[in-house]
Amino acid sequence: MNKMLHLIKGEILRLVRYKIIFFAVLVSAIWVIIIALSDEATALALGPSLILMDAGLMSVILLGSSFFLEQQEGTLHALLVTPVQLYKVLIAKICSAMFMGFLSLIIVAGSILIFHGPMISILPIIFYTFLVILTHTAIGFLLILHSRDFMAMLVKYMGMVLLFMLPVLLVAVNVVPDEYEFLTLLSPSYAGQVLFQSTVKTVETWKVIFSVSYLALIPGLLYPLLVYKQFVKVAIEG
Repeated sequence: MNKMLHLIKGEILRLVRYKIIFFAVLVSAIWVIIIALSDEATALALGPSLILMDAGLMSVILLGSSFFLEQQEGTLHALLVTPVQLYKVLIAKICSAMFMGFLSLIIVAGSILIFHGPMISILPIIFYTFLVILTHTAIGFLLILHSRDFMAMLVKYMGMVLLFMLPVLLVAVNVVPDEYEFLTLLSPSYAGQVLFQSTVKTVETWKVIFSVSYLALIPGLLYPLLVYKQFVKVAIEG
């Protein structure tokens, strides 16, 4: 347990040293300004989307930045000569992404609370944020670990954002017929959006149940079957 806590602390300190947390907070501060200048209805509509972008999509790009900076330093390869098991290193990285995601949640949800009053169900949104981060980082790790450098990862990331956010945009402009809306839930980002929306308004129960199950299934399969194996391979290759 002490080794695990030490690894998590080291990951968070690296985020501070690389100024990744600074830029994450800076982005969240922009959302705070938008929320502060919005009326209650607009803030209520924007809140779930802003939390999704920070907790889900931003966590991937920040995780990628940290990973490739570590790779340049040889930090990950150096861990192979220590008694630390690599799965613990992977867990520590996931925890650091959780730290950034929940920091963003506190800032964004806190600003909604301060400027517009209690409009969000706190306990559900904490659980949903956990699922969204876990799912997006699992997919993000696949992009990162199969990219030779940050720019290659960035190209793949932009493709992922386009693919995942397209259903969100199509539903927002009422392009998707009701009978086909269930297909949009195959986008992890839209599934996360539905869950976040359920904390501020009524959402059909089946959508919430499907989204929770889907977002739990993705990391449950990706981390043990694909991510960890590739993580070990990249660590060994340096």
